[in-house]
Amino acid sequence: MTISPAINSRSDLLKLLCEAAELEQGIACSYLYAAFSLKRDISEGGITWEQQQMVRRWAAQIYFVASQEMLHLSLVWNLTTAIGGTPYYFRPNFPQGSKYYPIDVPIELEPFGPECLRRFIRYEHPQNFAPGRDLKSLLGLPGDDETQIKFSSVGELYALIESGFRNIAEKDLFIGSPTQQMTKDLVHFPDLVAVTDQSSAIRAIAEITEQGEGTAHDREDSHFGAFVAILNELLASQKSGIQFSPARRAMRNPSAGVERAYGAHPNPIGDPLAVQVAMLFDSVYSLMLRMLAWSFEFDSRDAEEELKKFCTVAIDLMPRVLLPLGEGLMLMAAGVKHPGQVAGPGFGLTRHVTLPPSAQNAQRLCRERIKELATLADGLLTQRLPAPVKAGCGHLHEIAENF
Repeated sequence: MTISPAINSRSDLLKLLCEAAELEQGIACSYLYAAFSLKRDISEGGITWEQQQMVRRWAAQIYFVASQEMLHLSLVWNLTTAIGGTPYYFRPNFPQGSKYYPIDVPIELEPFGPECLRRFIRYEHPQNFAPGRDLKSLLGLPGDDETQIKFSSVGELYALIESGFRNIAEKDLFIGSPTQQMTKDLVHFPDLVAVTDQSSAIRAIAEITEQGEGTAHDREDSHFGAFVAILNELLASQKSGIQFSPARRAMRNPSAGVERAYGAHPNPIGDPLAVQVAMLFDSVYSLMLRMLAWSFEFDSRDAEEELKKFCTVAIDLMPRVLLPLGEGLMLMAAGVKHPGQVAGPGFGLTRHVTLPPSAQNAQRLCRERIKELATLADGLLTQRLPAPVKAGCGHLHEIAENF
């Protein structure tokens, strides 16, 4: 990618921050899908006890990286509100073609394997990383593929964003209220940076890029380094001659198929029960994003304790509901059109009404929606479901009762 001229206007900076918000969401979902697809138990076949321990470690690493992508989205929202924008949480549904974003790499939902790991490395590779043979050797690609590799990355996008924060006069740029900034006291992100001036903005951007691509002196402790290490371990294991099949045969780019996908050509799930679970997953995921985005826009001066409770509910939906539902879908049949495959969550964003500025009304809408979804979950519990799906439905009922 040829880097565009430095950013010099608020309008262009806000556009780039919206693009960053889309990318952070899409990439996080892609990472989560790969982690969901990893086998958990020897009884699933294709893994030994020793391989099971390695696979569980890989899953933990990928889940941690995905959680940091959610932190990055939060930092992008703080950067956005600091300069007068509104937290942006829309994006096209999957798959997203290689030409949709300037990184020239598709963003898809596919099971764990060398192909998705190579894609993850291309998302996160450092701006100053030597192109050609060095990157190719990390990707484990033969020499004939050299012309297919593009050297654009998420890091280049943040370099442009940083140029905007450096070039536009500080006194003109930072028009957002400091009390609109989300802090680690309000939401469970210990590394969250409140953005109130140029220096804090640069610090927030540095945190995103260093966690993603590392520094010139330390690449290992970064998303880039983690994916390189996992790919190397996987390729070495495949060459050992010992049977090793770490991932479930999951669909690529599954969809509950209830709404026309915007800019995507997904694969509809065929099994009726799996469709219902996938629909519930999408609805909870969409609500969680709406709640978080609203929290980042709300002025904490008015009701800090209420905002903290609201954030807690949104955050709880991730590990207690979305995680078990996502893992459980990977244990459900995809349908007759996908023989031998399992379903998976599509992370579909359906049409919805943006939450209103009024805290009272926003909480009422969310409370009503969570109770509706809990009722759907209670209905699913009458069916034969994998244990993780049952756990997620039960947790959703508890959250609805306590909200």
